[in-house]
Amino acid sequence: MQKIAGRLFADLHPNGTVRMAFSAHTGGGNECPITAKNLDAGEVVFMTCGLTPERAAAMRAELERNKVSSVETSIDDALAAKFCSAKP
Repeated sequence: MQKIAGRLFADLHPNGTVRMAFSAHTGGGNECPITAKNLDAGEVVFMTCGLTPERAAAMRAELERNKVSSVETSIDDALAAKFCSAKP
């Protein structure tokens, strides 16, 4: 599978849900967010998006502390397509 470079954004809502969006460096467009029900599920999605367990834990900690976080990563084209077709 082809890897697509971009930035993964996440924000933490007051009800505990985590909203994530991936913006490709080239060819990006109308990215739709995907949502995880809590930080634990969000951390799993971070690892699915190509982050090592250590980087995923660091992103989770930053998200918990600041309520927003972003990181450079490369994801599979199939996963990038899910961000483009997800319903908010």
